[in-house]
This record gives sequence, C-alpha cells and structure tokens, in this order.
Amino acid sequence: MTETSSLHLASRVSQISPSPTMAVMAEAMRLTAEGEDVVDFSAGQPDFPTPEHIKKAGEDAIAQNFTRYTPNPGMPELRQAVADRYREDYGLAFDKSNVIITSGGKHALFGLMLALVDVGDEVVIPTPYWMTFAEQVRLAGGTPVLVATSEEDGFRMTAEIMAPAITDRTRMLLLNFPANPTGAVIGADEVRALGDLALDRDIFFLWDDTYARLMFEPAPSAAFQAVQKKLGDRFLIAGTASKAYAMTGWRIGWAMGPEVVIKACASLQSHMTSNASSISQKAALTALTSDQGPLAEMITEYVWRAKRLREGLLEIPDVRVAMPGGGFYLFPNISAHLRDGETTTDFASELLSEERVAVVPGLAFGHDGYLRTSFACSRERIEEGIVRMQRFFKARAARSSL
Repeated sequence: MTETSSLHLASRVSQISPSPTMAVMAEAMRLTAEGEDVVDFSAGQPDFPTPEHIKKAGEDAIAQNFTRYTPNPGMPELRQAVADRYREDYGLAFDKSNVIITSGGKHALFGLMLALVDVGDEVVIPTPYWMTFAEQVRLAGGTPVLVATSEEDGFRMTAEIMAPAITDRTRMLLLNFPANPTGAVIGADEVRALGDLALDRDIFFLWDDTYARLMFEPAPSAAFQAVQKKLGDRFLIAGTASKAYAMTGWRIGWAMGPEVVIKACASLQSHMTSNASSISQKAALTALTSDQGPLAEMITEYVWRAKRLREGLLEIPDVRVAMPGGGFYLFPNISAHLRDGETTTDFASELLSEERVAVVPGLAFGHDGYLRTSFACSRERIEEGIVRMQRFFKARAARSSL
C-alpha cells in the first residue's frame, strides 16, 4: 500500500480550513460518549426533535417505496411549496422554476457560488461570519472580502460600512441575518439601503436566511419585497429546512433566484448529488405546507433561553453580551478575561477541560475576544451551564490575582 505521506492532494484542499464549529462539537460528543457530563453550548442545531408529523411523512415515503431518484432540481411540488412559503411569509414573488432543492443549506450556497463566482471575483461578507462563507468563495476561485461590523453598533451590517469594500471586481454581497454567530438582524431601512447599494454597483444580493424563521420580531417583509422588485434577477436566497423545522440531519436546503441561475445550479448538481434525498424531500414538503405552529412554540422557548443565558453571563464581571434578534446564539465579549497572548481558542479549550462546558471561540468567526454560546439546549442544561461558567470565570480571576 502506498504511504499516505507520498500521496499528492489537490491544491484546493490545502486552501481550506476545517470547520471549527464541527471540531468543537466533535470533541464535546467524544467526551459525552466517554461518560463525561458536558454542557454543550457549541451546538449549531436545534435540540428539539423533528416534529412528529414531519417524521411521519418520511416514514410514509419509505413505506410507499418513494426511494428512487427525483428530478434533479427536486420534486416539482416541493419546489412550488418553497416558493409558496416565501410568498406567504415575506410576500416574495418566486415560482417553482426559481427554486432548486439541495442537500442542505451549505449545498445551496455552494451551488450559487460555483454558478456565479469566477476566478478573481470578489464576494463581500460582513463579519463576524460563518467560516464556510469564505471557504466556499475560495473553492469557487473567488476572493472573500471581509468587512468588520462592530459590537457598539449591534454587529449590524449596513450599506455605509459595506460600500467602501466594493470594487469593480465585486460580484456579490453575501448577507446572513439573523447572523451566525451574533444573532444580529437589520431593519427595513437598512435592507432597502443594501438593496440600493447592490443595484447601484450592479452586483448580486444573496441573503442566507438560515435563521430567518427564528426571528424574534416580524421580518421586514415589505423591504424584502422592494429589494426583490428593484434588483430582479440580482436577488438570490439560500435557505434550509434545518433550523426552523429541526431537520439538520435530513439535509434539505434550497436556492432561489432567476431561472437561468437555477438551471446552472441544477447542471452542477446533476454531476454531484443528482438530487436531494427523496425521503427527505417528502418530509420537507410536509414541513413547509403544514401548520407552522411548532415553529412559533420553538421561537417562544428560544426567547426565554436567550434572556436567561444572557442574564447569567451578565452576572460575570466585565462580560458584555447583547440580546440577539433571532437564531439561537449569544456572542459574549470576554476579552477582559483573556491573559496576554491568550486567544479565545485557548480560553474555550480550558473551559471545556476544567468545567466540561463547550463553546465555540470567536476566533472561528473572525472576531477574537468573543465566544459563540448556543442556547439550543434545555432550560436545565442552561442553568447548569451558567453555574459552571460563573465558577470558571471566578476561579480564573482568583488565580490571576495571586
């Protein structure tokens, strides 16, 4: 057998970094499997089970032998259901021809990158950001241009801070809100201003709406409608069933945009995955077309958890953390507790080692000095996590004073 060290890998592999969020989750899962009592604040997925009626749809698909290929872009009725859901939720005008069903939200994003981003193109991304955004741009041959938002401004992405980053090589604005990792949202006026910026510079406006159905306040639907009408074929969405319907493992997402772009994504997909899982597509169809009541219940619970975890963190001296506008993350500033030369990666590792609390270091999102702290866990685990984190910070402070 050939020695692994002598194998030559493609250069694109060396250009990407492994997902730090997945690495932390893997370590937390390893410790849990070994019998350790880990409070997992690193989770990037709902702790709620997939609703029963959605699971039943998947079971029925298997029982009815709906286990063969579907059309490459997805079941026509599911594509139409996605379009209908966006029309009902946001008043956006899409048809099934403007929708492709993908194997998760990451796949939807990557399909759009491969279809639209050429070598040398730039994609402007506000930070803190989900690392996959930049990695996918690089894999497509483009250059990610990272634009820092500020804690003082609620980490809001604004046209004012994005505009200076746009050049004649800019192809796209990639906007994720509610944002991972901050939970930041933007209002109607800023949505319109960003739309005007995209129109003025003749670039694509790509909204990653992964957490949109977990907004704590109503979405600025009229602003989205205005931006879509103004931008036309330059308005794109990458979405997923994962977070809103607690379907992370089912791997169903979708991309939305002009028919020519969707056809391009379908051509690419035909040589990668063919189609998303037929069983998962049936389950997603039920998720999108059935009563959305479970979603409202989920949001109510997330709001309680966000408030409680924030209260617990604010009881720690010199920790600052804002209330998110959606999603299931807090992004506390713990920079006052870092020692000289210490990063949040070091800090998070020590927290996991000493108190068995898993968080994701802010360095993974382009902003050191912060920790992404997920409240996608039960009330009981949140209370236990608060106790452990407060004890950890107190112990570190005591050691530092010696």
